[in-house]
Amino acid sequence: MKQLVEELFYHIIPVNEGYDYLFSDDIYIPVYETTLLVTKRAILPISLVEEKILQLLDLGIYQIDELAQILGLNRRLLEVTLADLYSKDLITVSSNSCRIEAAGRKALSDLNRIEKKQDILKNVCIDGVLGNIVDSSEYELLKSVRNDDNKLKPIIQIGETKNYVNHFKEISQIFDEENKLYFSEGIQPIKEELLRIDKVDNTFVKFIKVPIHVYVSSNGIDIDIVAKLPRQKDLFATYKDYIIEQINNKKVLKNYFKFRKISTQGYDGEVYLEKKGLADEIKKIHFSRNKRNINFLLVENQVLCNRKLLNGEYKDILKYISDGQTYIELYVESLDEWAYNSVFTGTLTENLGKARLTIFYKSAFDKEKSINQINRNFQGVEQCVQKDHNYYICWKSGEYMLYGIPTIRNVINENTSCLLVTYYLKRNKL
Repeated sequence: MKQLVEELFYHIIPVNEGYDYLFSDDIYIPVYETTLLVTKRAILPISLVEEKILQLLDLGIYQIDELAQILGLNRRLLEVTLADLYSKDLITVSSNSCRIEAAGRKALSDLNRIEKKQDILKNVCIDGVLGNIVDSSEYELLKSVRNDDNKLKPIIQIGETKNYVNHFKEISQIFDEENKLYFSEGIQPIKEELLRIDKVDNTFVKFIKVPIHVYVSSNGIDIDIVAKLPRQKDLFATYKDYIIEQINNKKVLKNYFKFRKISTQGYDGEVYLEKKGLADEIKKIHFSRNKRNINFLLVENQVLCNRKLLNGEYKDILKYISDGQTYIELYVESLDEWAYNSVFTGTLTENLGKARLTIFYKSAFDKEKSINQINRNFQGVEQCVQKDHNYYICWKSGEYMLYGIPTIRNVINENTSCLLVTYYLKRNKL
């Protein structure tokens, strides 16, 4: 029971004043992980031999034979260095003489030279919604998302160089950070500076996962959302308006707003009230420093009694009453509806363990396909039987019944609705 209380504390949905809870799900923000072709300026040190040659040229000694004699070098070896200086535009060379250029005098003065060249800058991440630069080290970037309905639709086009040029300062900082790492490894002691972004070389689409709770106005149809993870508070604040906008425009999470028909005659299951003060009691126990003095038997009687469940309790209560059970019965109205509900099929694997499950369904459009769909996620279905009953969804596990009663709530506009399921727990005497 102690563990259950902890799980309930973390999973109970927070109250959003003035709004009613609808559902919870994950939103995925698209991020373009990009490789850029850039032009950089490198400041390279000149060698001692190059320095001495430039000094002699600056003094007016132009003859190659004379330079070789003064430096004590074989002419052929000297010509190699002269050819290198020529390729760097520091000197000009003729058959038997050479002259220093303006760039050579500057290199002599600074004891280094400047070179421009193209290079590749990897792992520059820009989000596909606002076009902001994303620090990939702060987030776990997912390579794929199973359900397209949870992906925010991108606004920024892939491969447009201007989106990166607009963030030149931030990308320069990324370039500088990479250069610092280059220095620390002692591989090439040169200073480099980003000059320009030439083009997008390659792009991979990845995603940031943002779990949210979705609400509707208690007195209207306006949608509101709340971040599930406190550590994502700042990230959530940045994208909140865009998430709400895409929900309202049916671009994301649209499956929750599909038309669904429920029985006009109602469903079996007693309608209990919430246990007053239970959420506060769970919070109090979680923050208690001395849990040894807590009477968990009394807590169990408060949690596992006939009552309406709080939002967010459903999965944890189901897991608790299923723990240790070898056989569980599940009653559903429509087998097809639940079989293709990814949240429901995930619940089977997460909460039922190795229990054998019998499903009693009232109707099915295609029984075999629905059973196969369930079996892809959960292997514990022992049998699936059609039976006339009046439950929308009901779990029977040992002495407990956990059932849901659906209602239809108008949201977003007068033509859009969302199906809500309120769950209740009933404890039967054995």
